[in-house]
Amino acid sequence: MSIEQIETFLAVVRHNGFRHASRKLFLTQPSVSMRIQMLEKELNASLFIRKGRKIALSDQGKALLPYAENILHIYREAVRALRTHSIH
Repeated sequence: MSIEQIETFLAVVRHNGFRHASRKLFLTQPSVSMRIQMLEKELNASLFIRKGRKIALSDQGKALLPYAENILHIYREAVRALRTHSIH
């Protein structure tokens, strides 16, 4: 599981779809889809319920959501801390 996959998962959730998430992340829609597919494969989980162009979080996606938010928050805190300590 990579930070990019977590960021992509959260973007799809927050922006209600792959197309909108791809715009926010400055990625192609196939890139967003690939990241989600790779994450789902690694976790052996279906994170979204796809109905035509609409998506919703699956139960597994709902279970992952708070962990994904925490992972990204902690990652960003670590990056800030390291940047602060590297300033001379």
